[in-house]
Amino acid sequence: MVKRCIGIDIGASCLCAVQVVRTDEGFCVEKAFGTQIRRSTDSPEEMLRLLFNRYGFDRRAEVAISMPHDTVFFRNLKTDSVGLEQIREGNWFALEHNFPVGAEKIVAQVYSYNPTPDGKYSVLTAASTRQSLYERLNIFTEAKLRPGLVEAAIFAVHSTVAVNHPEIMAGQAIIAYIDGYYLTLAIIRDNDIVVVRSIPVITESEDDIKSIQKQMAHVISREAQITWRKVFGTDIEQNTKIYLITTGQTSDYLVVKIGKKLRSETIVVDCYATVENLSRNMVDIPVCVAEGLALRVLAPEQTKGINFLEADKTDAAPALNLRKEFVFCATLICAIAVFLLVGLFTRLSHLEAAYARVKNETTEIFKTTLPDEKNIVNPLAQLEQKIESFRRDSRLFASLSDSGLSPLDALYKISVSSPLPENIKVDDILIGADTARINGTCDSFEPVYQWQQLLQEDPGFTFVDVKYIEKQSKSGLVEFTMLLSLSTEEPK
Repeated sequence: MVKRCIGIDIGASCLCAVQVVRTDEGFCVEKAFGTQIRRSTDSPEEMLRLLFNRYGFDRRAEVAISMPHDTVFFRNLKTDSVGLEQIREGNWFALEHNFPVGAEKIVAQVYSYNPTPDGKYSVLTAASTRQSLYERLNIFTEAKLRPGLVEAAIFAVHSTVAVNHPEIMAGQAIIAYIDGYYLTLAIIRDNDIVVVRSIPVITESEDDIKSIQKQMAHVISREAQITWRKVFGTDIEQNTKIYLITTGQTSDYLVVKIGKKLRSETIVVDCYATVENLSRNMVDIPVCVAEGLALRVLAPEQTKGINFLEADKTDAAPALNLRKEFVFCATLICAIAVFLLVGLFTRLSHLEAAYARVKNETTEIFKTTLPDEKNIVNPLAQLEQKIESFRRDSRLFASLSDSGLSPLDALYKISVSSPLPENIKVDDILIGADTARINGTCDSFEPVYQWQQLLQEDPGFTFVDVKYIEKQSKSGLVEFTMLLSLSTEEPK
């Protein structure tokens, strides 16, 4: 199966495009084009048209483009699992203070996230403004091209390195990409970018090439050491590989200078180490970014990056449709009203069922309490009448007693004076005019005598005697009979 992609990199001073094809044998650069953009009259739109009209690029191929360096910024955000989920869902408003512009104006996407020792996550994101994205897309719209991928240049560079230098896939490394006076550093761990820094480099003299490269080597060494220490907490280890890419000619002086300062192995990236070159227009064309853009589309299993187009689709709010919103609100109101009515009828049904259940229970209690009453009209009213009748009878019964302590009072005092009601079982109580007798059983002798002592302390009883107490050999229970003399004095 043959698949083609055109990677297009429009830099500050040049435009580069490559057409890469993927076959069963591997990757191949079929066509390449590069030209300087020096004057304001140099139109990128016109140059893009030349790719197809003059240089024979395939219009059916997919197109991948890069964003300008000065419009892309990178952030390593430290957040917890909740914040990570918000970021992955595209909720940038929760982290708007981490960006130089308002969250509503940016398009951003997560490149990677890694757990930290404190249980949080370090999230690498790339972001640009929506305006910058649309300005870049307008150039290709004028040329009647529709890109399918809009990538940050450093991620495209990483794709080129990963395909042509596969040893980067294991261990730690550094990528230093120089585009004019812009330096971009990427720290790599197991082929995954963990930190990106974009640094403008201002040189003291633009005429002395050696002085410029010396200053560039100093900046690369210093910033690489600072960034490495921030990520790993240590200095750069000896023989760590630094992959160097420049849009201009890379001198041996720059390579040696960086290697000496960092005691590292500086490797000038070869964009054709594993990618075959069939193009004849390859002289002085910086194809690293353009090739990486094409490889991002053709080899998603070997490369990793972002796509600002996807981020824009995620963040973009849908157009407001008043008719649709009105219908939705009306439907929602009707649904709420239906649910409220259903809830009210359900509650009414439950209350009616509860009322019927209570009514049935009241009738059952009435039948149990008054089994001789056959005519049931109003159970509650009839129970109240019976209770009032019992009260009148009890008062009459109490008035017939000659002693100061009525039988009902004596029964009450005997009932409430038991120290351990769970251990004493009363078989019968006989209360006379001035005496009372209690027959019962218990687990041991002690509760009987405790009860006797409590009754003796009550002024309502003048004499309390345990007449009979004996432990039964078969049951192990203690049977007892207790005699009490009731007080004949009127209660005060």
